[in-house]
Amino acid sequence: MKAIELRIQEAHEKADEWIEFLATYSDERLSKRIDIIRQQQLIAEQNKDALGFEYMLLMEQITISARVYKEENNISDAIDEDVDALKQIETVVVLAEKRQEIVNEIASAKISKPKIQEDNSSQMSLF
Repeated sequence: MKAIELRIQEAHEKADEWIEFLATYSDERLSKRIDIIRQQQLIAEQNKDALGFEYMLLMEQITISARVYKEENNISDAIDEDVDALKQIETVVVLAEKRQEIVNEIASAKISKPKIQEDNSSQMSLF
């Protein structure tokens, strides 16, 4: 079974859980999610990827259902959205700092490395 088929199966099986979870997202975040899914549907359609399109269609239905569920049950937005955003920013900053450290280490290693000069005279003695 292909990975996309497994994703489709999982989406069918866990749709109710995902709807409840997505209902905690803000309406703006759900709208952005739907927009992205629709763009992915277009790409799948252009690539003639029937399974990918089916999966994106299913995810769109789940997300729309979450918006309806949120509205019908007056579910408030998750406070953790801001915390998640901060965590993502912190992660990016930490990764950038680590990359910079590696670049600095490589640069300092190249600078401090003494150049090796070959002694051509010893090679000439072979002839």
